[in-house]
Amino acid sequence: MFNKPIKYFLFFLLLSAFGCKEDPPVVPPPVPPPVYKDTITVAVDDVTHRSIAINVKSTENNPKSAINLFRIYNNNETQVSEYPITVNDTSIIDDNFGNGLQLNTTFSYYAVRIDTTGERKDSSNLVYATTYDTTSHNYTWQEFIIGEMGSQLIDIWGTDENNVYACGSVAINDTVYGILKWNGIQWLPEKKVGGFSAIFGFSNSDIWAVGGAVWHYNGTEWEEYTFRDPVITNNISYSSIWGTSCSNLYFGNVGGKIIHWNGQSAAVFANLSTQRFSDVYGLSNDFILASTSALAPPGEVFLYNGLNWTRFNELNLNLLYNSVYAVTTKEFYSAGVELLVYRNGIWMESYQLEPVMECIRGNKQTGDIAAVGHFATILHYNGSSWKEFKFSTTEYSPLTGVFITENKIFAVGSYNSNQARILIGTRN
Repeated sequence: MFNKPIKYFLFFLLLSAFGCKEDPPVVPPPVPPPVYKDTITVAVDDVTHRSIAINVKSTENNPKSAINLFRIYNNNETQVSEYPITVNDTSIIDDNFGNGLQLNTTFSYYAVRIDTTGERKDSSNLVYATTYDTTSHNYTWQEFIIGEMGSQLIDIWGTDENNVYACGSVAINDTVYGILKWNGIQWLPEKKVGGFSAIFGFSNSDIWAVGGAVWHYNGTEWEEYTFRDPVITNNISYSSIWGTSCSNLYFGNVGGKIIHWNGQSAAVFANLSTQRFSDVYGLSNDFILASTSALAPPGEVFLYNGLNWTRFNELNLNLLYNSVYAVTTKEFYSAGVELLVYRNGIWMESYQLEPVMECIRGNKQTGDIAAVGHFATILHYNGSSWKEFKFSTTEYSPLTGVFITENKIFAVGSYNSNQARILIGTRN
């Protein structure tokens, strides 16, 4: 009989000779790389009477592809635009190739990726938008004559029809006020310091007024910003103001410069002219209009595209361009000796004027536009036509500022060069 050590040795020897062998390792098949689809989304950016702006966003997983935007109406599909997919975020204005969309009509939009063979691939969501209908010219007017000798109001701005601020210089009981406020019932003195030329804001607690100084209202008190930065101080007086927020403001001055305020400091943003900037108005940091106007030529209109300023040299430099207003980047207005509209890449007369216009503004919710000027004239555009309201036979009674809500028009100016005049039109 074997002893235990020899027994165990023979057992392991037999295992090594006749035992199970390990299988070779299994190599998994190669995993194909993931296929990334292009993500395309569309959203409605803006609506007017005759156009719709669609924002298109996409990824860039197929850089040789293109994006096509389509409009659908009555089951008919129209290609609105085509561009490289490498443009990841853009806004496309559909104005029916310059012919204008139909009023009060609902359209749907979507976008797709088109590959190099012309085949449709990834598709976006579907969005709907309705163009504005025409509004009524039927207004009932109230007139307010305010202040003592030498009073006048120059500009006006508000958050809604019950919170409206007018600026200028108004003498009441031997005290000069620079700002009056409409509370829906009456006009009340708001700020004692006078001499303001323009007012603009973003809410009832974020309002800016400029002229021989720069002031800001924070909802509780008015604070002077004139001496917050030497660039602001050295470039007064200011004649116009526009911006997108309290940290992105543009002040146009009487010497042809535009000063930018970023919330902390100021800098000269543009030095374009020898004439006073009569107006600044924009849609974004990449689209800003500015006009210059004085008693002598040149009168000019400029456009900033996010990189450069360009002057519209096709306009007559011997005319006055007192105000500018943009509906979209393809449709904008200039008001002065003429009332002009820029559409389809050219300037054309929008309405044949008799009096000189001083200011033009619109309402984004309804598409209404109002312009004001000499002979206390107010023009209203309802999406189809202009209507003229005239409240004086004396040219030296100009209206110089206008603010328009969904159902009201507020206009300010002077009355016989002696008092401030305010007109409020309420749509019936």
